Amino acid sequence: MAYIMIQYDRPTDTQHWNNYNRHVRDWIARLLQLPGAVSLVAYRTAGKASPDTFTMLEFHSMEEARQAATSEPMKHVLDELRSVGAVAKVLLVERSPFTPEPILA
Repeated sequence: MAYIMIQYDRPTDTQHWNNYNRHVRDWIARLLQLPGAVSLVAYRTAGKASPDTFTMLEFHSMEEARQAATSEPMKHVLDELRSVGAVAKVLLVERSPFTPEPILA
């Protein structure tokens, strides 16, 4: 599996915070519509670390992730994040072969 990792700090001022919250569900839906997207998981840091938000958008292959990372829909989402004060860093990552399979309960 391959992932697009999006890292950013959520806005802290009231106007940008409200705009961010108003749009975040739409951004998630649009990211999940990218060709090859399998799932999306987002994490927030518990402390005051920066960046404070990590989003993992999963794809079946690195090629699908590469294409999605440079796509126009991705650029639009990143531009909209920037417009509310969340400047995102985008990384392509893949699962390490040394990572054990999850234990299913």
